[in-house]
Amino acid sequence: MTKRQRWVLAVLALLAVMASPSLMEAGWNEGVAAFKKGDFDTAASEIAPIVEAKPDWAGGHYMLGWTYIKQKKNREAITHLRKAYELDEANPAYQVRLGEAYVAAGRYADAVGFLEKINTGALPADQQAFVTELKAVAYAKSGQDGAALAQFEKAAKAKPNDAKAQYQYGTAAYNSGYTADAVNALAKAVRIESGNVDYQSAYAKALSRQGRESRGDAKLSAYRKAVEAAQAVVNKNASYDNLMLLAEAQLGAKAYDDAVTNLKRAAGKSSNAWLPHFYTGQAYTALQQYKAAEASLKTGLDHAGGAQDKQRIWKQLGFVYEKQKKFDDAILAYNQAGDASGATRAQENKETEQFNRDVEAQNRKAAEEAAEAARIKEELKKLKGGGGP
Repeated sequence: MTKRQRWVLAVLALLAVMASPSLMEAGWNEGVAAFKKGDFDTAASEIAPIVEAKPDWAGGHYMLGWTYIKQKKNREAITHLRKAYELDEANPAYQVRLGEAYVAAGRYADAVGFLEKINTGALPADQQAFVTELKAVAYAKSGQDGAALAQFEKAAKAKPNDAKAQYQYGTAAYNSGYTADAVNALAKAVRIESGNVDYQSAYAKALSRQGRESRGDAKLSAYRKAVEAAQAVVNKNASYDNLMLLAEAQLGAKAYDDAVTNLKRAAGKSSNAWLPHFYTGQAYTALQQYKAAEASLKTGLDHAGGAQDKQRIWKQLGFVYEKQKKFDDAILAYNQAGDASGATRAQENKETEQFNRDVEAQNRKAAEEAAEAARIKEELKKLKGGGGP
């Protein structure tokens, strides 16, 4: 039996002692027994009349409020738990449960204000961890990301073998921009519970970001790990989002052929999506298959709706056109993308290419003239040599 279970049983025992014999006869035992079995409807029906009969009994309000939490009747839970707290403010069990009810009801600002009042040091260790988790959620949902991260980190350290605690900390670290901490925490969550798709997906996303933020071998290593994690997700659910997650990691890992395969699968699951075609264009560009890249990017343009999305595609198209030496098309594409420097570069490359062609033409003409002169010279030699008396 865990410390938390012992603490809960102790609370229930205390409540039983607090109840008068008449209340016990009225159904208290039946309500508590039903609660322990998870039959919360029966528990509520047995306990509610007792609370109505004895409205100043904190224990009754507490037990009924806790039951309502289990039933997801959050408004009713807050009403009774708040009453229990008002009747006995020093009781830590009442404080914790009311904080839980506020979080469950989505009243995160109220939860923050209340949970900060709890003397967590007076609670059993497992309850301290529970309050830490409640605080973390309340801080996060009320926009206090820094405070939330600190609480999630505290909970993860207190429960190193709890996959959910590691996942919550890793996600909070990721959202706050602490990529390395996110990767480490999410790696632990995956090791503890490898079959959890949400954990694997979050881990893959963190690794991909780590790849974007790294250089050299570290960059490639992070992306390859991201591919492994994302592949595990796709193996269980080959949805559009999961295929895109895998393909993006494969692009970073330079597995371009694999990326193209999965991007085409993703495109087939979302007929109006532009991003798979854009990434496919990037993959073909890396493979130096410029005509295929051009076709994919043009398809992406057909599906793109936002101006910024189209600008990204036009810029990539400009590069692809440059590689094919279609400089007029490149200039037009860069201008559509709002990339003045790209357009200038393409114009300079066009002029350089024209200059090189002119030089080559002049060289060919000079070579041809030299060859013709040599031929004529040889012809003259033959005439002089064969025309004596």
